[in-house]
Amino acid sequence: MAQWIDLFNSDNWRESTAEWIDAACEAYGIQRTSGPDFWPAQLHQIQASVRTDAADLIFSANAPGLAAEAATTVVAGQLLPDRVVMPLAVDRRAGYMLSPDFGHTMADLGDSVENWELALASLGSLQVALMGSEDQFFDAGVTVVDPQFLPEQFEQALMMHVSLPAEHPLHIDGAQADHLAAHIDELIKASAALHQGTVPLSLEHGNFDLSQVVVPAEAGIHGRILNLSSAHWAHPFSSLNNALAAMTEAWNCETSDERVMQVLFAYLDQFAAYGSPDELYDLINPACLVAPLSQHETWLRLLLDADDEHLRENAPNVLSTLDLQ
Repeated sequence: MAQWIDLFNSDNWRESTAEWIDAACEAYGIQRTSGPDFWPAQLHQIQASVRTDAADLIFSANAPGLAAEAATTVVAGQLLPDRVVMPLAVDRRAGYMLSPDFGHTMADLGDSVENWELALASLGSLQVALMGSEDQFFDAGVTVVDPQFLPEQFEQALMMHVSLPAEHPLHIDGAQADHLAAHIDELIKASAALHQGTVPLSLEHGNFDLSQVVVPAEAGIHGRILNLSSAHWAHPFSSLNNALAAMTEAWNCETSDERVMQVLFAYLDQFAAYGSPDELYDLINPACLVAPLSQHETWLRLLLDADDEHLRENAPNVLSTLDLQ
């Protein structure tokens, strides 16, 4: 078991966490009435529900490699307080957040076209509004993934895996490296298209689906965006990679399906300042092709101090991010 999961499951840590939550509540003049009720610890995070005499709250603690989410969320909340779930209290070093529980996410409403339109329009409008804020997010610990440097970074990643000891779970041999490098020309073309395109870099979510958007309290407004632990400062359209996979699986269709296209154009409409949806559509495939490379870096941060068991268990996930097929 990764040492932080052991820590999350320990009585001492949970008792000290309850004390941290109580201190945070006291600062707002409220009291915890029950909890924290911890959900099962995952490799990347543990969460707990907390009831108070004022409102329900959610506590979360991230794995050490993803601790920057707390600072990232604070920056986004300071810039756009109505578009993310702004924490009531954070511990940036430990990666703790205590946040309001806004209730259901769009996933609870089902995979309808209308729900996906609202979810992706919410994300797109957030990304447009955050453009130009690179320095603030960089200072918070968000990694910059500039498309123009991706081919070089991809080759460096392959070299790193080849150089690992043969017994290391993340080692690849020369033949595997050659196989993964077979699509380097596609990567070069995709990176150039994104770099030369009109859309600036912004906050790329990294793990976007319907569960990452809070159901708005009223019609006609965007939903709040959740869970920025896998976010990067990168091409915003890369956030469509997971979304497209989720839609095509839910609807058993291709990306050319009319429903998918309707959702994509709702997203692209948010970027009207940079071109019409028809003009911007050609950037989607390049952005989705490079999207997994950002998550390669996330996986390495997450597994930096992991034990051999978790390295072996997650090695296929790590290496799959380098497969550009």
